[in-house]
Amino acid sequence: MTEDISGRHTQRTIRVATALTVLTLLGACSLLQLSDPRLVAIGDLHGDYGAFEDVMTRAGLMNEEGNWAGGRTLVVQVGDIADRGPDSRQIIEHLRRLQAQAVISGGQIIALVGNHESMVMTGDVRYVHPGEYAAFVTQESEAERDRYWQKEKDRFAEWIRQQDEGASDEEIKARYFEMTPLGMAEHRLAWRPTGEIGSWVVHNHSVLIVEDTLFVHGGSSAKFTAYSVEDINDTAAEALNAQTRDRAALIHDPLGPQWYRGLLREPCAVAESGIDGVSPSIEGIKANHNGRVIHRYRHVGPLRRDQLVSRDHGRGSSCQ
Repeated sequence: MTEDISGRHTQRTIRVATALTVLTLLGACSLLQLSDPRLVAIGDLHGDYGAFEDVMTRAGLMNEEGNWAGGRTLVVQVGDIADRGPDSRQIIEHLRRLQAQAVISGGQIIALVGNHESMVMTGDVRYVHPGEYAAFVTQESEAERDRYWQKEKDRFAEWIRQQDEGASDEEIKARYFEMTPLGMAEHRLAWRPTGEIGSWVVHNHSVLIVEDTLFVHGGSSAKFTAYSVEDINDTAAEALNAQTRDRAALIHDPLGPQWYRGLLREPCAVAESGIDGVSPSIEGIKANHNGRVIHRYRHVGPLRRDQLVSRDHGRGSSCQ
């Protein structure tokens, strides 16, 4: 049985599962067993604290004072708290407080790493909302930015003059300050592997199995079927600690678990790839061969919720 809780925020989706029905593609390592039949999965929050509050209270996980009220419930937040909205820091700080409170009641909150956490950790700030920088502004922010300017001005000037040979020193400094709003330096420090947020992200999983359910931000492509869950989580953590920008790294790989969307976009290609199935199902897909082969595939996506793309069972599909 599944129950969807949604409202005015389009980014918000909650699924409360009393029977675990999502597939397992990868090896069954880091296996968790439910001590309570209630499990809540929360999708992308993207800096929307109002959505976070609404979701947590409507699901009975948080009381009006903002404290844990979920008892022994297991909550899995599947990544992408960061970017697009202004409140990432506020959400993460509150979520971490709730994590500590949940343990006391026998519950648990597990946050996964989404592609946007990896982007921010490795310096890709294209989607950082100005409010995320503003959340870090202190009385020392102007002095902090000045210190960064002193360290970086020669390199920045060289970069600017590659584009505009005639740029004056004053123009270059003005461009630097325009490109580095107050709070940006503190934001970058917080998202380093040793920072207040980065150190938390590094220790979060990229994939998680709870009984027979795989939780992942993006999806599971054929490329990673040889990896165990521990392999993926360790490899992702190493890449985050190194803050690598290598596009071949697992945390940036378009076929990696944080980025892959082919389960919904390319069902035919998946069905023909030699894997018998790789997508969430509402009807309890199971895995065998240590979790590396799924014996049924049911595509779950917009307007195609009941389309079966199955090779094992020999039923009709649009891939034929």
